[in-house]
Amino acid sequence: MARLRYKFNPETLLFEISRTSGRKKVMRVFRGFLMSVVLAVSYYVIYTQYFETPKSLSIIRSNAEIAVKYGLLNKRFQETNNYLTQIQRRDNNVYRATFGLDIIPVSVRDAGFGGVNRYMEFEKSDYAGILINTSRHLDILLKKAYVQSVSFDTIEKLAVRMEEMKNCIPIIAPTTIDNISVSITDVFRVRQHHPIYGDSRPHNGVDIGGPIGTPIFVTGDGIVTKVVHSFSREGYGNRIEIDHGFGYKTLYGHLRSIGVTEGQVIKRGTQIGTLGNTGGVTGPHVHYEVHYLGRPVNPLNYFDVTIEPDEYERILQAAQRMNNEY
Repeated sequence: MARLRYKFNPETLLFEISRTSGRKKVMRVFRGFLMSVVLAVSYYVIYTQYFETPKSLSIIRSNAEIAVKYGLLNKRFQETNNYLTQIQRRDNNVYRATFGLDIIPVSVRDAGFGGVNRYMEFEKSDYAGILINTSRHLDILLKKAYVQSVSFDTIEKLAVRMEEMKNCIPIIAPTTIDNISVSITDVFRVRQHHPIYGDSRPHNGVDIGGPIGTPIFVTGDGIVTKVVHSFSREGYGNRIEIDHGFGYKTLYGHLRSIGVTEGQVIKRGTQIGTLGNTGGVTGPHVHYEVHYLGRPVNPLNYFDVTIEPDEYERILQAAQRMNNEY
């Protein structure tokens, strides 16, 4: 039986039964429902804020596992980078040096990234940072490996042509040096006082003095690219320039006579002219230069000035036989 509610009526001065309208009942139910929702949301927020749910625990564990995996991957990257650095060092100091190639600068090998260590701070990064750093590190390693691959391709091509290259490198002196009648009179250096012009200027070769008419020989296989007949009392006078390939070129100046023509293919030990005193000289000698990749280098690093006359003569005879065969 429903419980009756009474309400005092001031007009009749009587207590009358209080009847609640349907609208009020609905509003009362709605208010109760709304309060329930507010309490439920508040409870959920408080619970999730201060207590870990099974789902959040699962996500945390998953993220931790991912971080560990990326940490291990990072260590593998670092090991790979160390191996690659060792290969690069060996490539510069051994392989490229053996074939006379310029070393590849660190800035080029690092592909413009300036090193990889600054991308390795995984422990200090959030998960997004870990992904970004891993991607960058992988990109750097791939680019460094590409640079190394190109270097090995170049070395491989030179290795295939090693026999040809061996014959082209200018490794002998342009004439027999006996330290009596024929000797080195000036070396590769910067002259502080030029004997003719009086100023300071580089001397990009060696001077070998001797009797006028001493035979001058080409120091490696090559092609005659320039022949200059000059009666000027300045410069190199009569001179010959030869391209040996593989980045090597030689110059022979102050000659008395020239015995080759432009475009002629010649073998090491072939006589190309005779020692003279043309151009700007103070005495008869041959000025001999070696250029590698467009830059003058010290010729003394390429030929042995103490080579025995008999060995030098064998080289000349071998060249003569090969020229006769052609």
